[in-house]
Amino acid sequence: MTPRHPRRGYLTHAFNHSGSDYLRMAYCLALSLRLTQSTVTGLSVIVPESQDFPARYRDAFDHVIAIPDVRPAFVDRSWRVDNYVRMYDLSPYEESVTVDADTLFFDDVSPWWDVMAEADIVGGTAVTYREEPIAHNPLRKELYRIGLPDLHNGFFYFRRGPVAERLFATMSGYLKDWEGTCARHFGRPDVPFSSDSALLLAIRDNGLEAVAGGPRPGTPHFVHMKACVQGWPGVPESAREWRPYVSYGFDDRLALRIDGTRIGAPFHYHVRDFITEELLVAYESAVRDRLGAA
Repeated sequence: MTPRHPRRGYLTHAFNHSGSDYLRMAYCLALSLRLTQSTVTGLSVIVPESQDFPARYRDAFDHVIAIPDVRPAFVDRSWRVDNYVRMYDLSPYEESVTVDADTLFFDDVSPWWDVMAEADIVGGTAVTYREEPIAHNPLRKELYRIGLPDLHNGFFYFRRGPVAERLFATMSGYLKDWEGTCARHFGRPDVPFSSDSALLLAIRDNGLEAVAGGPRPGTPHFVHMKACVQGWPGVPESAREWRPYVSYGFDDRLALRIDGTRIGAPFHYHVRDFITEELLVAYESAVRDRLGAA
């Protein structure tokens, strides 16, 4: 197997809550990276100090970064999205890509890294499972209303340096006065905090909107698998669960097809019970086989 690139790596956070095992998802994400990527295969995970960490998982990660479980009162505890503002300080890499824990990789996207490295920061573009542009995302109405760029932190590249440091410092500052930040940008104080909204507002406040789109449009991109963004008729605007609307399945090589379409781009699946024990064991077995053949 090709050695990991020490300067580059993926970064996620996994704060379990209410029966949702984000650490389990992050573990499967780490296995999928090892199985599919040719150069940058490493993932580091940020977890709360108090959270149990199964020994079975540990070797899959470059670094396990344990932090105190504290949060601002206005942040929804079920998401813990406030941790995103600390990614710059916590990352062990010179070049990082942040990904959500509920993501899997299927094709090798290693060539993206050299393209992204032409800029200091690059935001990911979300697409449907057919890798088509998302025509309508009802969950982003407030962001669209004020003309923020349609970029996501579900795949976000940053290189250590003054540009990214300033960007994340701006986001951290928002946590001290989110109501004031909302009033200044949205004209109202009660827009819910999200890591995407904080990132996009910080991009605007730092004059980085042109830069953040990246040197090559569409690189990177990822499948945003919420039902309400797929363009399906009759789907409620708040619908996240997509499985009732399509057929899907993995083959014996762990390729995923949805209604006959093979998934190639990084796949943000959202549904919290998607990683079954059977699927996890299949990934573990496939990684062992690949390591044994290397």
